[in-house]
Amino acid sequence: MRQGVLAFAGMGATGLADAGSHEGLHRIDTFPGLELWAGEDVQQSRLADGSIIIGDIFPHSGKPLRAPGDGWGDFLAFYRGASLSGAERAPLTGRPLYWVPHQAGVLLASHLKLLMGLCRAIQIDWGFVAHGLAYRNLRTERTGLVGVSELLPGSRLLWDGASARVEQTWSPWPFVADRDPLPVAELAPVLQHTLQAAVAAWVGARPDIMIELSGGLDSSIVAAALSAADANSAAVTFATPDADGDERHYARAVAERCSIELIEAEHDDRTVDLVRPPAHLHFRPGAYAVLGGIDRAFEVAVGDREVSVFGGIGGDNVFAFDSTVAPILDAASHFGLGGRMFRTMRDVARASNASLWDAARLSWRAWRKGPRRRWERDTTFLAVDAVPAIPFAHPWDVGPTAVSQAKRNHVEAIRRILDFLDRPERWYDRDAIAPLLSQPVVEFCLRIPSWTWVAGGRDRAVARAAFAPHLPPEIVWRRGKGRIESLCVAAFLAQRPALRDLILGGRLAEQGLLDRASIEAYFARDNLDGNFDYFRLLEIADAERWVRSIEALPSGRPSFDQR
Repeated sequence: MRQGVLAFAGMGATGLADAGSHEGLHRIDTFPGLELWAGEDVQQSRLADGSIIIGDIFPHSGKPLRAPGDGWGDFLAFYRGASLSGAERAPLTGRPLYWVPHQAGVLLASHLKLLMGLCRAIQIDWGFVAHGLAYRNLRTERTGLVGVSELLPGSRLLWDGASARVEQTWSPWPFVADRDPLPVAELAPVLQHTLQAAVAAWVGARPDIMIELSGGLDSSIVAAALSAADANSAAVTFATPDADGDERHYARAVAERCSIELIEAEHDDRTVDLVRPPAHLHFRPGAYAVLGGIDRAFEVAVGDREVSVFGGIGGDNVFAFDSTVAPILDAASHFGLGGRMFRTMRDVARASNASLWDAARLSWRAWRKGPRRRWERDTTFLAVDAVPAIPFAHPWDVGPTAVSQAKRNHVEAIRRILDFLDRPERWYDRDAIAPLLSQPVVEFCLRIPSWTWVAGGRDRAVARAAFAPHLPPEIVWRRGKGRIESLCVAAFLAQRPALRDLILGGRLAEQGLLDRASIEAYFARDNLDGNFDYFRLLEIADAERWVRSIEALPSGRPSFDQR
């Protein structure tokens, strides 16, 4: 594995050298009490405090880089103190790292494959599976495997020789509280500078960059920032035969403006297999089968080139794309029932193509209902009594009680997108970068009030203004987004019998997690016009594919929870 990381904190572990070398990892010189291996494409360095850094670490503006907390990036840091050894994961974009008690210490790995040589028999956590079905994209430290935890971004694991504990090192809430009231015209150049500086840092020594360019605002902003950094980059755009999934005319306009080569990769429903086992196994359900056509189109377009993959993932989330009326209530709470609040109501209505009356009615309803404190539970096609009524805890749950619903939405959106960063099959064991989730960018955007993001009646207003001089106007001011609904419907209808057998004859149904009657009724529908619940069935099918693949792994050694 070129991007893999395997480590053991403790003394006397056996079998790690064989497991690491078997996957092409190289041992890194460390210190007593820590064994560490990493893939050949992973950056390695040491800081002044003795920390070993795996991955990229960039200094915060104006600060010397002496300890992990002085930097940001995708790094993992390993260190040893007087009585503790530890591992730390960078906030937001830190490389994945999972841990499990093992022999007389703690075993840590970036990929499930790295643990399989050490512990082949694993046990599915059915409580996690039930939770994952009901609370979509709510990523916590708990995984789908009993005994295995994820070290979340912005946290550290400490081992004292007898037990492990996890501490949080970063939280979004201080930046939400540090509100920046400046207008769009003054915020835009700061965002432009912050984002371009972050992209330039990521570019670094990366010799071959491929940006996934949809033609939407977010990926186009990344393309413009790469151009400003004079990066050696090209772009790939994915197109379907149907108009809703063909954004090539937008991608071409961006590529021309940014002077980058554009590869156009076509895919259709015939390249999508909704029931086959996932190509790579993760610690929880991972890749979306319905996006398999894009994964295969990428592999055809890129081939064996060792490219670094950049994209616009996270733009909607970081730039506070909020389709609710929450910014109106936020403005009312801050300014009172006056002109500023009514301007925000007008802006929200325009951004949503709604009437002022609709915006006012929905605001009144939301105000009466009160703020939402928990992650939303979705029991569509599920047996309601079989899934948890309360979501698992997350460190970011603990925040100021006075935070508005709009800013809670903003933080929740960022949490939600973090669940996507390691899902695409095409990014597996590749150097994949999400520059819009760079820590300096996120921290700056969290400070911007919710009403400023919709100023002038356009979503992501500050980001649009920041890059308006650098992108074609049809990109900066477009309202719509590309979709692949036509492809998804075609794939679902073509594979409906196989999907029905997979879901209703599978392990989730056997465990009593599904509402069989409602699923049967949906599969029996003549058409899907105006009904998108098939997406929910595709999510359930993805979970079923993962469960079957995990249970098909060879056994013969103790499971994680038995070690």
